[in-house]
Amino acid sequence: MLTSKTSNGPMNGRRIEDTIMDLLEEDPTNEGILLQKIQSHHAHDESHIYANLLKVLTSLDIPESEAKEIWDEVSANQTKLSNCLGREVGFRVALLDYFINHNQKIENPKIIEIRLFAETEKLILVDELTRLYNRRHFETALVREFKQASRYNQNLSLLVIDIDDFKKINDTYGHLMGDEILKQVAGKISTSLRMEDTACRIGGEEFAIIFPQSNEEQAMKAGEKLLQACRTIQISGKPVTISGGLVSYPDKAKRCEEMYDLADRALYSAKDSGKNQIVAFSNEKRSSLRFDANLELYCVLPDKTIRSISKNISITGIAFETEDDLNLNDSIPVVLKEVDSQHEINAKIKVVRKQKLSGKIFSVGAEFVELSSESQGKLSDLYLLHQFKAKAPIGVV
Repeated sequence: MLTSKTSNGPMNGRRIEDTIMDLLEEDPTNEGILLQKIQSHHAHDESHIYANLLKVLTSLDIPESEAKEIWDEVSANQTKLSNCLGREVGFRVALLDYFINHNQKIENPKIIEIRLFAETEKLILVDELTRLYNRRHFETALVREFKQASRYNQNLSLLVIDIDDFKKINDTYGHLMGDEILKQVAGKISTSLRMEDTACRIGGEEFAIIFPQSNEEQAMKAGEKLLQACRTIQISGKPVTISGGLVSYPDKAKRCEEMYDLADRALYSAKDSGKNQIVAFSNEKRSSLRFDANLELYCVLPDKTIRSISKNISITGIAFETEDDLNLNDSIPVVLKEVDSQHEINAKIKVVRKQKLSGKIFSVGAEFVELSSESQGKLSDLYLLHQFKAKAPIGVV
């Protein structure tokens, strides 16, 4: 089960690295006792400590499962070199010798001051506004974690989230307020995740979170906790909400390159079905089959009645076009009529999707929130009739 840990640093995923660099500045020549110091600072969670130590000292991304073994081998190499030379050999000298001559992961080493390198790296890999990793780092990290998961037969989950109605926030309150909301959401992300999770801003108001060794259920619990945390952010007395799409390996995704695409599809489903929720990707087809049906549709608003023609329909929802700009989540009483028929279907719909087409036309998707058993029966009859007409030979109705 996922557990959350608070962060005192500016960005989730760099807390151990920042501590390591601080300790190195205090005692730059005593890397050998660095492990003891870092363990005392992070006694609550020792996961990924060896991987982070090697990342700071060598800039190599090494899985934690291999990193501890390498650390022990470097320590043994330090002892061996010291005995051969008859004097104390520094840990970093032994580290460099190990990766050049024994485990050849470095071919052309270059000496550079660690703090300077770290600051330069942050400019390249960290989003300046939110202090989360950027899309460049996200793409690299996802590949790395996927290789780790596939090699060791582990779970991996990816959550892609988006701030609901962010354009409206910018248009109503200005971009400075929009930036403030982005920073606050990033803060909630940082304080809601584990040490080993990777959080990134991948564009605009969109974020991605990589959950190593986490299945769909575990990642969903973490995502729901994050969703709840973001609701505490207020703007003009209203909570800020997010929508998310989740996919997990190996249950739903099989290849690294499809993980983002599947999570993005699930995000679209979350937006399309009302926002303010997290939806897990599903390979299942629609539970209610839609069919083309040109029914007269009357939306009964408080001040007028809108007439339209349905595009397609099922017992759970309907799609149509209109010149009226209906609001998302509006509940509207409707009457459906078959053309040239006196039969009516009375229901109530909720607008879950709208898209502006050419000119003043909007494409609208809505779900039925009130539909009697009798009306469901009528819709089922319409579906059977549609299927019969589609399969009947030409000239037979």
